[in-house]
Amino acid sequence: MSHQVKISEKMPWNFALYLLGLIIIGISYWPSAVTAIYGPYIFRPISQFLRILFGRIPFSMGEIAYIIIVILLIFRLLRWVFSQKHNFHSLQFWKLQTVHFLNGVFVLFIVFELVWGLNYQKMDPSKDFNLKVPLAYTDHQMDSLSLLLINKLNLTRSKLGHLDPKKLHFESILTQNELEFAKKTQKWSFLKYGHSSVKMSFFPNWGDYIGYTAFYQPLTGEAIVRGDLPKLTMPFTMSHEMAHQLGYASEDQANFIAYVIGSESDDLLFNYSTQLQLFTYAQYAHLNFIAKRGDFELYKQVVERNKKLLSPQVLADRKEIKNFFLQKQDLQIKGTSEMYNQFLIWNKQVKGIDSYNDVLLWVLAYENKKSLAITKDF
Repeated sequence: MSHQVKISEKMPWNFALYLLGLIIIGISYWPSAVTAIYGPYIFRPISQFLRILFGRIPFSMGEIAYIIIVILLIFRLLRWVFSQKHNFHSLQFWKLQTVHFLNGVFVLFIVFELVWGLNYQKMDPSKDFNLKVPLAYTDHQMDSLSLLLINKLNLTRSKLGHLDPKKLHFESILTQNELEFAKKTQKWSFLKYGHSSVKMSFFPNWGDYIGYTAFYQPLTGEAIVRGDLPKLTMPFTMSHEMAHQLGYASEDQANFIAYVIGSESDDLLFNYSTQLQLFTYAQYAHLNFIAKRGDFELYKQVVERNKKLLSPQVLADRKEIKNFFLQKQDLQIKGTSEMYNQFLIWNKQVKGIDSYNDVLLWVLAYENKKSLAITKDF
């Protein structure tokens, strides 16, 4: 009788849980509803509350949270093994445990979707920026963009003069980043960023093994950035993570927001950081076209041409950044990149990790719009 009472007591909770899960699954196929309801009324209040709660703490609570979760999971697993080992021979026991496990996964799914995951199903920001984003780019477009960025890189680096990247500080870059978002809010209110919570990673070496430079922690609302990154990459990287905090979940869209922040900035360092990142994407895309055709002679010619066109200072900066990542690449645990790639695919980013490069489509649309506006002015 008592067993029946316990089951009946759980039924309303289980029913509500399953109903909420089904609603989440259903709304995920309705991007306009996710954008209109989830973004402003669920994610934004939750993320702002988390940034208020953890933002003033001077260290990364997100990484500590992950450590605590792992320790608790190990402790509970060990306790479960020792307390239930006498039942391991029972098929009924394993059926019940499977149900418990699936219920737990379902709860995690609901929590993840509510605090972050549904952002992957939102409408893209093309309407907000009044852009017509192309579905693909050509090798000619990528070559032209690479050459344009080479000119910009050389000019911006010459204006920066004898800048020593090693003397740049995380805190000053963050302060300027917050200022840049505030400036953009005057033009685009949807980029309003309040209650800053960008932290330097407590354990930057984790990134060597898992393969990240920065990440958004949905449980604490923090943007966590490796403090050992080459400083010239930090303005763009921070902007990318702050875009995640605003609900831009897909990597290409977060990259685009970072591009808008950096390219429209009056700060030369932010211009330069953005140009460095975009040149890497554009050159990679162009060379990828050539490699697919098997024209490796042209591949070498393009690489050499670009090196000759880039100024010695830009080449030195790119070499420093490249060396940083080359030193780390052998430390990464095999399979972690594929796991993240699969995670992105599950969340409807069909190109997986390659979706980062799709920022180039947004850049083409954005720059084309600016060119049309200039033409109309004349």
